[in-house]
Amino acid sequence: MSGPDAYSFYFQASMFLAYITFVMSIEVTTSLISMRENGFLKMFKFVSGNKYPMIFGKIITQLSFLTLSILLFSLVISLFSLSNTADIILFIVCSLVTSLCGAIPAMFFFLVLMIFPMKQESLVTILNMLLLVFLLVTANNLAHSMSWGIILLYINPLELVRALNLLITEFITGEQYDNFSMAYILFGLILYIIIGFFGMRYMRIVSSTNRT
Repeated sequence: MSGPDAYSFYFQASMFLAYITFVMSIEVTTSLISMRENGFLKMFKFVSGNKYPMIFGKIITQLSFLTLSILLFSLVISLFSLSNTADIILFIVCSLVTSLCGAIPAMFFFLVLMIFPMKQESLVTILNMLLLVFLLVTANNLAHSMSWGIILLYINPLELVRALNLLITEFITGEQYDNFSMAYILFGLILYIIIGFFGMRYMRIVSSTNRT
């Protein structure tokens, strides 16, 4: 019946924004694995002579879908929860900036899964189970309540994306949130990108389960 205060609104919304970013980021890898299983990945690499344009094309396409999803999500919940037009615009801007900045490292990070010989169906099943665990860990703020919580920040992409979301929101709005330090977050983002480049370098082009 009454709208939440600005702190609670941004803090709770960051959880959903991170969830959407996480799910949309996974689609790059699952789509590439599906192409690998059907033989299209090998064919496109043979035609273009390089696998990287195809990978970056998938990333750019998914970022476009993510932008639309975040725009719709942030517009709807801000209209229901915020009364000031300036606050609505500010929240939409924060949502778009933080989601795009968090999605790029996450998309690179998931590319490391291309190294392993697995089908799309198997990967989706595993990721769905992991997503539930990651969601429970992040929603209950376990990373902040444990002495070794920094480890959860690095092994849980959902936690890292949310931490980046809150960090950028702090810069834009000036509000302080219960969050990890900038150094920890930047280290995690750089680590994800390095892992992603490693995955691109050694990713499997030919299916090991189908004769494509």
